[in-house]
Amino acid sequence: MSTDHHKRRTLRIAGPEIGLIVGFGALVLVVVGLAAGVVSQSVAQQQALRESGRETRALANVVVAPLLAAYLDDRTGSAEALDQALAYGLTQGPLADVTIWQEDGYVVYSTNSAAARRRLTPPPEVAEAVRGTPTSGVVRTSAATDTPTSRPLAPSSSSGTSSGQAYVKVYVPLALPDRPPLAFGAYYEYQTVTVVTQELLSRFLPLILVPLILLQLIQIPAALSLAGRLRRKEDERAQLFTRALDVSDRERARFAADLHDGPIQELAGVGYALGAVAPAVPAPQAPMMERIQEAVRRSVESLRCLMTDLYPPDLDSGTLAQAINTLAQPLREAGVDVDLELDQLPELERETAVTLYRVTREVLANVEKHAQATHVTVTTSTDGEPAPGSGQRVRLVVTDNGVGADPRRLDRRREGHLGLRLVIDRVHNAGGRLTIDSAPGRGTRVETEMPVQP
Repeated sequence: MSTDHHKRRTLRIAGPEIGLIVGFGALVLVVVGLAAGVVSQSVAQQQALRESGRETRALANVVVAPLLAAYLDDRTGSAEALDQALAYGLTQGPLADVTIWQEDGYVVYSTNSAAARRRLTPPPEVAEAVRGTPTSGVVRTSAATDTPTSRPLAPSSSSGTSSGQAYVKVYVPLALPDRPPLAFGAYYEYQTVTVVTQELLSRFLPLILVPLILLQLIQIPAALSLAGRLRRKEDERAQLFTRALDVSDRERARFAADLHDGPIQELAGVGYALGAVAPAVPAPQAPMMERIQEAVRRSVESLRCLMTDLYPPDLDSGTLAQAINTLAQPLREAGVDVDLELDQLPELERETAVTLYRVTREVLANVEKHAQATHVTVTTSTDGEPAPGSGQRVRLVVTDNGVGADPRRLDRRREGHLGLRLVIDRVHNAGGRLTIDSAPGRGTRVETEMPVQP
């Protein structure tokens, strides 16, 4: 296997894990970005409230207070002077509205001429400011027609005509000599909060996200490397078991040859000898001679079945029918109805024949141990053109009516059960595919499809 192919295979194997790491990292980035945005907006809002509070106190005590006494005494030009003093903040600054209240709800002054010198229902902040407690917060208008006349909490200047616009509201106490305490209310454009929020995000968000992005970029190669190592370890383990299986096959072949050339031949010779001397045995011992002959025949048959099970000689000739029939014999002896539908197969390469034999042996062994089945069907067939090199494929299907299994429990490598995993890998390595369709209570269907010429 070339290095490039191994890398592509590692990337393909590690795809879900890498996707999970990248997706989780992206989720963390989104969550951190949203959290940073919320925190920045909260910090900016608190900062805007503090600055607006300072500006409002300065505006009330430094700008408005010296002119308000003359305004309250209705001196000529006092109203124009007060309007002019607030005009710059209303037109050039963030100031949106100014209203001066008495505790009883009388509007002493307002930049909204419709509300000035009228008695309205005061907002709760008025009473607190009159008692000497400054208040601040954020308010959002619900309609373009909101004015201090209809909704005292909302500003009424021309800058607040859009529906749903937000403002920073501040109420501070305003005291004049020899007059009842007043409440000075000012509304500021919320844009100041937005500007500060953007500034904070532009400064601090890169400091948070850039290290996280770098960490993510570092993790991906590390994860790829770990996934590649894990896959290589798994491949090495599978190769070791495959080698062990090959060694086991060679040992099975040697044992089968030893059985054939040793005990089977000797017992067969004993059987022939007993058959030759049986006619000369006296009548009283004839039944015993028959029992001895029958025992020798059963022993020879058992040893031949054992020899075939160890290493079926039929595989060398490319036929599977006798080998599969032998593999099904233990199930029949256990009372399971085994139905063999074995089509005539073309001459198979030894690798294909051995692989199909191992699949059948592993599946039937699992049926015998775990399925609790009463009926098993084994079918073989071919498709494609029989011409050499045409891609003809052979199909082996084993179906049982047993208890079935949860597909998630089929891969039991962690428990040390590697038989099924090894035959699946062997089928895939030979260019075939093996699929398992099973569910609790409805049996299992194992389908193997392989090229005749791997």
